[in-house]
Amino acid sequence: MRFKKGNRWKSSKGQLKYKTWRKMVFELNKRIKGLSKQYICEKCGKKRKTTRVLHAHHIFSWNKYPNQRYDRMNGVVMCKYCHDGFHRRYGFEAIEDPKCLLKYLGENKRIKQYIMEKNSKDKNQ
Repeated sequence: MRFKKGNRWKSSKGQLKYKTWRKMVFELNKRIKGLSKQYICEKCGKKRKTTRVLHAHHIFSWNKYPNQRYDRMNGVVMCKYCHDGFHRRYGFEAIEDPKCLLKYLGENKRIKQYIMEKNSKDKNQ
């Protein structure tokens, strides 16, 4: 993954935290799917040995929810095609409403539980 000048990382510490988060999301994907050598797109089910064509997507937006940026449960793995399709379909609406991802992926228990858990914590605070 290349980091260009002017990206959202203000320091190398932020860049390192993001790379670590991304790696944890991919490892979680392998564990949940029960595979040891492949990663799987949550939408279409494509299996890949490398993360080159797969993206780690934040369930709760990077900008709107800074406290959840580096929570490994706040990530989902999608192939480039599905990830781009999600952002084309929902655009900026996805930043405001994490449930858009749930609609796009279909009923995913882990994501649904995570969204409900975080929403209930936000209401209690």
